[in-house]
Amino acid sequence: MRICKCREDKSLDAKLQFARIPQEYRQSRINNFEINLYRTDEGKERAAIAKRVAANFVANYPAMKEQGKGLYFYSYQKGSGKTRLSCSIANALVKKYKADVRFIRFVDLLNELKNSFSGNGDVNASELIEAVKNIEVLVIDDLGVEKVSEWVEEVVTSILDHRLNQNLVTIITSNSTIEELDKRYQQGRVRSRVEKMTFPVWMPEESIRSLIAQQENEEIQDILFR
Repeated sequence: MRICKCREDKSLDAKLQFARIPQEYRQSRINNFEINLYRTDEGKERAAIAKRVAANFVANYPAMKEQGKGLYFYSYQKGSGKTRLSCSIANALVKKYKADVRFIRFVDLLNELKNSFSGNGDVNASELIEAVKNIEVLVIDDLGVEKVSEWVEEVVTSILDHRLNQNLVTIITSNSTIEELDKRYQQGRVRSRVEKMTFPVWMPEESIRSLIAQQENEEIQDILFR
């Protein structure tokens, strides 16, 4: 007996829905990560390196999974492509390996937890934390942009500590270097865990978000003013 293609497609769609990848990045692929959108030679070079790292990470995912190693995409510049590339990896892992993936913006996770504590949320806090702790591949977007309190640092540490101990793959994007995480999380436990769990990838210090928006608007302009 063979599983029909339609059932496989439905299973894949269900995994992609479960991953909660933002609609904007559902069709993002590593091979269509456009290096030439960056304007400087340095930006193009860093983008090319990041793209190669992403492709090799996916190609060698079984080894990365065995070691519990993820990636840490960082740059000071917002809109540099960190989220797009991390979502491209997530999409590839779901499609190629049928991996269970979950994307979270860290600020959104904290808000969901606060809402659940106040009784306004739809999700139980302990269930949400357990899901994030135990998912096969976790993509944490924008770590470090939230207002840090003792409780926030405890949440971050708890998630990372569990995933480190269980050898689970975590991909992180941030506007800070790993070393600078100590300035945000002053107990020092976050940086040491991220350092152990991930390989750092320095993204270009250029924003391509506005350039992509301009390209899209030019295409729409051609349609609207025919």
